[in-house]
Amino acid sequence: MEQKIIILFLFLFSIFKLGYSVKPSPIDVIYEDKSFTFIFNSNLPYFTRLILYQNQTTPRNEMAPNYFDCSLVVANKRHCLFHSDEPFSRLWGSIYSKICARNVSSPVEDCSLRVSALDFYPLPSNLKYSKKPKTSGEDIIITGSYLRFMGGPNFLINSFDFDNPFIVKGNFSDPSFDCNYLTVTIPPGSGKCELYYDETGLFSVPFSYESPKISSTVSNLSKQILVINGDNFFTNKNLVRVSFDGINQPNFIISVNHTQIQVNNFNRVDPGPMSVNVSVDGISIENNYIHCSPAIITSISSVSNHLGGTVTIKGEKLSSTLNSSLTPSITIGDKKCIFIRSKITELECRLDPNEYGGKSLSVDVNFGGCSSTSPNGVSFTYNFPTLSSGSYSNGIVTLIGTNLGTNKESLIQLYGNEINDNISIDQFNVSSDEKTLSFKLPLLRCKSFNIKLTRSNISSNTLSISASLIINVISRSTVSNGTLNIEIYYMDCQVSSSPSITVGNSFSPTQCSIPLQSLTSGYYETTCPTPYGTGINKQFLFKLNSETVSDEFSYALPTVQNSKISQGNITFHGNNFGNSTSLVQVYLNGSDITSEILELEDHQFTIKKLDSFENGPINITVDGNNMELLFNLKLPPVIYGITNKDNKAIACGGLITISGKNLLTSDNEFKVKVFANKRNTTVIVQDEKILIVRDESKESPLFVSTLIGDDLGPNAILTYLEPKITVIPPIKIKKEGISIRVGGVSFPGIFNAGLALSSENVSLSCNLQCSLSPNEILYYSDQNLSSSETDITDSTDCLSCHSNSSVDEISGLLYLQLGSTSFNYDVKIEKVKLSLSPSPSNGSERNSNSSKLSGGAIAGITIGCVAAVGLFVFLFGFVFIKKAR
Repeated sequence: MEQKIIILFLFLFSIFKLGYSVKPSPIDVIYEDKSFTFIFNSNLPYFTRLILYQNQTTPRNEMAPNYFDCSLVVANKRHCLFHSDEPFSRLWGSIYSKICARNVSSPVEDCSLRVSALDFYPLPSNLKYSKKPKTSGEDIIITGSYLRFMGGPNFLINSFDFDNPFIVKGNFSDPSFDCNYLTVTIPPGSGKCELYYDETGLFSVPFSYESPKISSTVSNLSKQILVINGDNFFTNKNLVRVSFDGINQPNFIISVNHTQIQVNNFNRVDPGPMSVNVSVDGISIENNYIHCSPAIITSISSVSNHLGGTVTIKGEKLSSTLNSSLTPSITIGDKKCIFIRSKITELECRLDPNEYGGKSLSVDVNFGGCSSTSPNGVSFTYNFPTLSSGSYSNGIVTLIGTNLGTNKESLIQLYGNEINDNISIDQFNVSSDEKTLSFKLPLLRCKSFNIKLTRSNISSNTLSISASLIINVISRSTVSNGTLNIEIYYMDCQVSSSPSITVGNSFSPTQCSIPLQSLTSGYYETTCPTPYGTGINKQFLFKLNSETVSDEFSYALPTVQNSKISQGNITFHGNNFGNSTSLVQVYLNGSDITSEILELEDHQFTIKKLDSFENGPINITVDGNNMELLFNLKLPPVIYGITNKDNKAIACGGLITISGKNLLTSDNEFKVKVFANKRNTTVIVQDEKILIVRDESKESPLFVSTLIGDDLGPNAILTYLEPKITVIPPIKIKKEGISIRVGGVSFPGIFNAGLALSSENVSLSCNLQCSLSPNEILYYSDQNLSSSETDITDSTDCLSCHSNSSVDEISGLLYLQLGSTSFNYDVKIEKVKLSLSPSPSNGSERNSNSSKLSGGAIAGITIGCVAAVGLFVFLFGFVFIKKAR
């Protein structure tokens, strides 16, 4: 067949030489994935376009137009770049495709040249196969460039059989079909071949089936058969070669086509690895496969985990006859067993001592990487643990035995008729020879119990032990008529008699209640009476049946529930105070006030009046017993006096300052009240030491009185400070009339005001806003002020006066009658300019237009009319508190 293709090619070439008058001869060609370029001498013929044929007679009429762009000439070299409106993935044809050309001097195309006769034509490139096909055949995917330029389209010639090409799937006439992505059906076969992507048969690409693969081997020694499972074994035994350790095996069959080979007359007496190789039609497996011939284990001897020793393993294939240097590696559980000697049916190894021990451990024998694990029912177990005796003392159980293991591998269980659930002990100590074991016994209801040791799932024999009686006091006794609740452990649960208790040096025991099982703890519990007493760590003897236990208890802590003040004395009500003042200590705010105790009983005690103390926690100790929760004592208020300086108050919103301590009490019985001229005052600021109130009476003088509950406190007579004007601004003329704001100190609530002009007198209507300034410091100038004092003129009352009268003059005389004091001032009169965008009045403008006094004239520079009364009250109250502290 190959000769036929060569003859066909030569015949076509002869036609080309005879039929073409124009035969372009490119000197080079450049192929890329999506383009190719022919290079000619610039004075010789060149290509113009390509005509693709489906077969010998049928051109591809659906092919989009194409042409060669040969306009680029560089250094007498013409570059003809192929252009096509069809994507390169659609560029396919056959050897019957034609190419057009022309001479340099002629516009006439000659299209009689077959593309197969080109000196250069595109060959497949960037070839990639999705996989090698199995010998059973399958579809594979081939990708690359120019795969079908002269090849088909639906067949792929191969050297296996030129007359039966591989089938290329797909509809090449489908405009969406990609000719650079082909699905090819590979029929069943084996070995290597050549693929031809063009129909000339001259350009081949090597190709092969997938190599054979071995997935597993299974031996049947009784039938002397070894089965090899895998794939790509084909179907023709004559093409298959099987070898073990390099020795060909002629006695085999392909028992399942492509996937299984059965080797007969297989007999191997040695354990260990054996290499298996399979080749099909000259192609061998890629990775060497090892078949393990396993050792056979039938029995295993045992040793002590404490001492270790020689372990004997019996079975078959336990030694190599072909290779004396091949010795096994033996593992028992997770420990190595050192090889000593072996023969075909027996193997010995040394096992070191193992603190953990173990039961039903698997045994692994490995020859050269081939492991054999002991089958089910055949395992290794260390010697069993045994218990010979046990004892109990001071809460510790001690066991005597052998092979007791360690707390990392062993577990102790306590059980018995009176133990509902088995109790596990996993914290204990074992001696180095594993013959002695001790652990702390947990609390149990009953005296007798059983012990069983389990080591690595191997249980020992059972021992019975009895423990000594133990009690635990779970409650404190009150000072008088008290009782103790006592839990009982390790009691003889078969006997139900009443225990007794003897407290201190008493010679007569007292009977307790019959022990009953507690609903909360699960142990037995009894209640025992205690005598009157106080203190901690009181010794007592507890007797039940024939056993006596010594223990101690403490009386209940003192507690204060409330206090009451009567006739100046304070009585505390509570519990567990005792009746001996020599055993009691009382502290208030950490100060010992025990000497102030007047009376003491178990449920209450009384102390003297504590005028010199502040509020604070009361702490009581009774015979060494401290209170658990302190009691917070609130003492009655104490008023030191009314502290307004020089008994002065500011007339406008004047404040009254009271000093004392404990002033924050919420008890109505001791609430502090302040009256001015027999009227209530308003509280402004209050803390433990300062109380500031505001006078609402507007009368002078003020008779100020104080009360604590119903008891009278200090009183004083306060007079108002004379009014003083500090700021007189110009009078403003507005659309609605005239207005002025006058600033000063201690303005009274009664006043008259007017404006005298050259033509008339105008009455003014005024409203007063008080600054609510502090009034404890009253100075008219700051000549004698210290750094901690504040000038009274820093805060300004505001008198806002107005009239609806129209005024045309620029000056006048302002007269004011404030209480019994008269004031007259020359003032300017100014018109207020109207603004389209109203805004707050400008401070600098007010300052520039304000009148200034000295020596009885205006002394301020800015009106400080108060708009936020609450804010001033807060600020001034803060100043008072700070000074008082």
